[in-house]
Amino acid sequence: MARITLPISSIIAAMLISGGISIAAETIENPKENKQNNELSSTDHLLCEKQTRGFETALGIPSNLLTAISLAETGQWNQKNKVLFAWPWTIMAKGKSYYMPSKQSAISKVRSLQAQGLQNIDVGCMQVNLFYHPKAFETLNAAFDPERNVGYAANFLAALNQSTLSWAQAAANYHSTTISKNQIYLNKVLGLWQKVSNKSIQYSGFRRSPDSAYSDPIGRSAQTALLKSRFRARLSAEHNAKKPDKKKHDLDAWRRGRFDKNLYQTTMALQKAERARTDKDFLKKGKKSFLQRRQSQLSLWRKNRNGSAFRD
Repeated sequence: MARITLPISSIIAAMLISGGISIAAETIENPKENKQNNELSSTDHLLCEKQTRGFETALGIPSNLLTAISLAETGQWNQKNKVLFAWPWTIMAKGKSYYMPSKQSAISKVRSLQAQGLQNIDVGCMQVNLFYHPKAFETLNAAFDPERNVGYAANFLAALNQSTLSWAQAAANYHSTTISKNQIYLNKVLGLWQKVSNKSIQYSGFRRSPDSAYSDPIGRSAQTALLKSRFRARLSAEHNAKKPDKKKHDLDAWRRGRFDKNLYQTTMALQKAERARTDKDFLKKGKKSFLQRRQSQLSLWRKNRNGSAFRD
């Protein structure tokens, strides 16, 4: 996702140990007020937190973890109100952050960046990357919808936890395909978690991953485990991201069906045609298994070390 833009006054040394995570750190100071904060005065600053809190509960994510990640991604300090908040209309491109005053201005800015040929763009509360997560959202309007943006990221984080069996490692893997960047990122997330939770990290309950691959962060096995974890998590998040839309579509169809006697027959005919088309494509091209796709992508990645190998 996005690189960190929050200036943190102290670097947190997080050491994953068998009993949990011990952290040696001073209290994190409030970051300096961003010059653009004069524009960020609406109640929109509540939108990201409302969604992160909700998805933490809905998906069983540890309290304040998703919120801390959101703050790490788009956090801003408001000196007037003495509050640290995540901003939903944030964009990151070419190492520069843009804090737009509204959803529409954010959409317009992304379109402008794309017109310049830029593809590697992070958007929204959780800074979901449009290039590395090409199927996360069908439109920019959906990408900047706080519920959709946080929902996709929450499912991605939950899937990372399923593969690593560690919320701390999941938070690290959330950030990048580069292990060294992820360790720094995890330190900052844990620091923000301490601040939001008003607790010591020693009593957080976070544990290191039991996967031995992560015991040597700079080793090849750790890099492979990271790529595999993110690939599986992305597929899971993409799958779950479509569920709300499907439910809404089914509900709308049911409502129309109460007044349209031919809707059922039409729907059945469309489904039959879609199955026939799918079967034809399968016979023509064949269908790669998950293992075949992963092996192909890992092979491509080993050749050029480019994370774009995992886009499709």
